[in-house]
Amino acid sequence: MSRHANREAGVSLVEVMVALALGLILSVGALSLMLGNRQAYSTTESLARVQEATRITFDLMSRDLRAAGINACSGGVRVMNLLRNPDNLWWLNWNDGLRGYDGNEASSAVTTGSAEGQRVNGTDMIEVMHGATTALPVKVHNIGGAPATLAGVNVPARSIALERPNGRPHGFVAGDLLVVCDYEDTTIFQASGVDAAANSVAHAAETGVPGNCSEAMGVRPSCTPGVTRIFQPGAQLMRFEPVAWYVGNNGRTGTTNSPTSLYRISIRSDGAGNAAAQTEEVVEGVRDMQMRYMYDSDNLYRFASGTGTEKVEDWRLVTGIEIQLTIESPEAGTTTDAARPRLTRTLTHVVNLRNRVP
Repeated sequence: MSRHANREAGVSLVEVMVALALGLILSVGALSLMLGNRQAYSTTESLARVQEATRITFDLMSRDLRAAGINACSGGVRVMNLLRNPDNLWWLNWNDGLRGYDGNEASSAVTTGSAEGQRVNGTDMIEVMHGATTALPVKVHNIGGAPATLAGVNVPARSIALERPNGRPHGFVAGDLLVVCDYEDTTIFQASGVDAAANSVAHAAETGVPGNCSEAMGVRPSCTPGVTRIFQPGAQLMRFEPVAWYVGNNGRTGTTNSPTSLYRISIRSDGAGNAAAQTEEVVEGVRDMQMRYMYDSDNLYRFASGTGTEKVEDWRLVTGIEIQLTIESPEAGTTTDAARPRLTRTLTHVVNLRNRVP
């Protein structure tokens, strides 16, 4: 009888090492592909967010800028500002509807600094004043110091009664800043009170903050005595809307938040008969804003500050505004650049001022 040696089947150490090496290569390739896809997805998503933020920013700013100085009466040839102490606050001082500031210029609307809500140093800002797009027709105007029945309406003293389109009241409250105008005159004032029965707003003097310097409407230097203006039926009344746009610190840090945002300052009634500034964050991720202004006299872009022909000398001659925004994604790690981990884009938009373009 013969014996046959048992042979054990298996793989050698070399074969094991080769198999491990091949597996590692495949794993690294798959991981690299997955990470690349993830980076591409993150970048694409961030780019979409930046583009959407840019679209929203340009759209909202354009609404205010296009309407600079305009109202339902095509601007009103003569403007009377009844608001008290107009030199104390930017939104009290009628400036023909527009005033820009370069990065090195200070504005009373907001302080430049590093605290939350403060303006980022070196960024431009702009102040805009305009009437609201929705206006109500004047029914009758009582300029007397006592209630009077006019056109069948019992109108309180020094009040403007308004029509009721579709039967709806005006919706104004005491403290609102308003504009009343016809094709000759425009008057800016604060509503000192409202009357629901007459659907009227009052323009008494020295009531609320800032209050009116006089109850008498009519164009004259400052609030000196002059002819009292009665606005006839068909004149228009609307909200007066001063706003300011700037880039500010939002107080947020970390890898999922950009530290700066675009802010809008508006003026509203505080519910107690006073007007007050309210600041709201509009779009996160806006890092810088630079502006140039198309000048009517030479059709060249100018800056808010500077020398000679580089500077805007008369803001009434500005017919367009070029806005350049630098916007970044809120999330870090959306680029492969360690020095600039957030996806950043700089885009430019031009807005024509519709009441100043020939």
